Amino acid sequence: MKHRSRHSAGGRIVAAALFAVVTLSCTPSVPDKYLQPDEMEDILFDYYLSQAVANQTQTRAQTAYNRYAYYNAVLKKHGVTEADFDSSLVYYYANADRLYEIYKKLAERIEDEATGLGASFGDISQFSTLSASGDTANIWQESQFVMLTPAPPNNKFCFTIKADTTFRVGDSFQFNFMADFMYQAGTKDAVAYIAVRYANDSVSTHVTHVGVSGISRLRIPGNQKEKVKTIDGFLYLNRGNDDSKTLKLMFASQIQFVKFRQKSAPVLRPAKRDSLVKTGPDSLERMSDRPQAVVTTIRKK
Repeated sequence: MKHRSRHSAGGRIVAAALFAVVTLSCTPSVPDKYLQPDEMEDILFDYYLSQAVANQTQTRAQTAYNRYAYYNAVLKKHGVTEADFDSSLVYYYANADRLYEIYKKLAERIEDEATGLGASFGDISQFSTLSASGDTANIWQESQFVMLTPAPPNNKFCFTIKADTTFRVGDSFQFNFMADFMYQAGTKDAVAYIAVRYANDSVSTHVTHVGVSGISRLRIPGNQKEKVKTIDGFLYLNRGNDDSKTLKLMFASQIQFVKFRQKSAPVLRPAKRDSLVKTGPDSLERMSDRPQAVVTTIRKK
């Protein structure tokens, strides 16, 4: 009986292995006329880096020119025509599971480059080296790279930040990210939304719309009476009135959620009385920089 049991178990293992092989062999591959996943990953990685560099220019016209010039330079580097790249991107866009796998790998590569990229992103870079503690701290713990499409479930990225012992009454916050749009047609409209719940369960909401590539910020002022309990938010890519199937992608990268500690005004304390007894010819001159109340006390002596 034991021999038959082992034989039966071995047969099941072999059958399962054969089923896996057959299943994998039946998985349709990407048609040869389109760029293969590893090629798309490499091109999109270089595309992203090039657009980050283009965004550093001062004027919108110069930025637009540089973005297109760098885009063509990336295609030339990889020996791909614009038509081939567009058709391949549309194919992956229509096959969301394949696109998702590409962007999982792409996100890892981009996050590995985060230190180098942070020094090149203008105003957003001033928070790139912050730790999660201190008076000014980057408390973001989620992925720093998100890809959105207008179709669910990939049109929304939600997050929650729970307050800990480092939070204080009066703390303010700033949500930062770099937005990059890749659209064939249609109006670009992404939404960043933040809801802050306080200890008394009151809620303040803050929202901004993003329609152009570049640095986006959403500032949340401090509450001078209540401590923060939780912060909920999301990034959402709106389809708008355009129901076409044309390519619409938004990349949010270098994501930060910065906490600012309210700095208290310095407390002025009167000098000790025995320090006022020792007066001399020039003591009043030396003390004139102190608060007026101290100077008045000296004159009464």
